Amino acid sequence: MSLINSRLRAGVIGTGNLGRNHARIYSGCKEIDSLYLYDIDRERVEIIAAEHDAETSSSINDLLENCDLISVCTPATTHFDIVFKALGTGVDVLVEKPITSSWKDGEKLVQKAQTSGRVLQVGHIERFNGVFQAILPLIKDPLFIESQRLGIFSPRGTDVSVIVDLMIHDIDIILAILGDSKLVECRSSGARVLTESADIVNARLEFDSGCVANITASRISPEPLRKMRFFQENLYLSADFREKKVKAFRKAEGIDFDKLAEDPNCFVDPLHVEVDTGEPLKKEIYSFISAVTNGTDVVVTGSQAVNALRIAEKLIEDIQIS
Repeated sequence: MSLINSRLRAGVIGTGNLGRNHARIYSGCKEIDSLYLYDIDRERVEIIAAEHDAETSSSINDLLENCDLISVCTPATTHFDIVFKALGTGVDVLVEKPITSSWKDGEKLVQKAQTSGRVLQVGHIERFNGVFQAILPLIKDPLFIESQRLGIFSPRGTDVSVIVDLMIHDIDIILAILGDSKLVECRSSGARVLTESADIVNARLEFDSGCVANITASRISPEPLRKMRFFQENLYLSADFREKKVKAFRKAEGIDFDKLAEDPNCFVDPLHVEVDTGEPLKKEIYSFISAVTNGTDVVVTGSQAVNALRIAEKLIEDIQIS
């Protein structure tokens, strides 16, 4: 059903740092007529509601009764119950990653969205990063992918493994780039440093296309880092998701080997890659609203999020912790 001429009632459940930004973006969106917020921290939600001219709800049920679409920005352990209830009451949902605490529960949400005819989008925000959007058309058949995602320690997110908190971003990116290529083997190892689970993990993923991905994720780095490198025939590409920069080189044609001895870099031609530096979260929310109002395709589907979570869980099961 197209709601292109309608004004929508939006809601945000969970008003921590991420939920606060969802509220900010909804409040500035012309398609949104009214905004409702809910959080168990009543003092915080009142402050954020005042910032964005929003209403507060006394409960999740109260919010759902007043909304056409919602963002769920609560801890992953609460996602299943909230999203299942929302879909069942006819509300379209954008849920932050991971979709749920387990891929099996994620599949139940996908089925619920299908039977209820509602939109379900998952907040794998790096898909909306201008870097990902710029490199996707360039990468065809990568042979090797190397990824590093390092974060400064924060208590936020320690309710789940670093694999689910951070590494899952890169798992999702790799799956999106490889398309139909299937995972054939995965291995992982990690170390505890500050928490009871692994705080730094390295994983190796092998796909039936022949591509191998080496992924490192850490939540104890002194400096944040979000970089990926891609190697394919005649192309090398370095993508910095934090700085929103891409460096790409292809093999030069007609190489003069005499000149190569004088200038080792003459065998490559740099490619100019334009990167959209717009706010990824804003693009994510606007794409969700478009899916609800215009029936456009969801960028990150529930099924895609489940596939990424399924691999993350395999890595957690396999992990050898020192």
